[in-house]
Amino acid sequence: VAGKLHTGRSRNDQVATDTRMWLRDQLVLLRGHLRQLIAVAVERAEREVDVVMPGFTHLQSAQTVRWSHWLLSHAAAWQRDDMRIADLMPRVNTLPLGSGALAGNPFGVDRQALA
Repeated sequence: VAGKLHTGRSRNDQVATDTRMWLRDQLVLLRGHLRQLIAVAVERAEREVDVVMPGFTHLQSAQTVRWSHWLLSHAAAWQRDDMRIADLMPRVNTLPLGSGALAGNPFGVDRQALA
């Protein structure tokens, strides 16, 4: 049994697996920070709804806008970033063990069972 421990698992597979596991952990942390940033932006927008600032277009002052509106425009973009990361997670969670370095492997490794 011990001699067959790495059957169907190339070094490439193992490195790809480790990289995906690290990336998954980092994405979970990033999503937590991103959600916290969004929450703070929403809280400040509610609290500072009457603050105004100059709007800019083409690097020139334009009409006056609410700080809260400008801040929430960024929060909306951050929400889309969070959704993109959520869409990425299933691909990151795909197990590459058993893929083989070049053309798969002949051992019939059950990647679902390994996961």
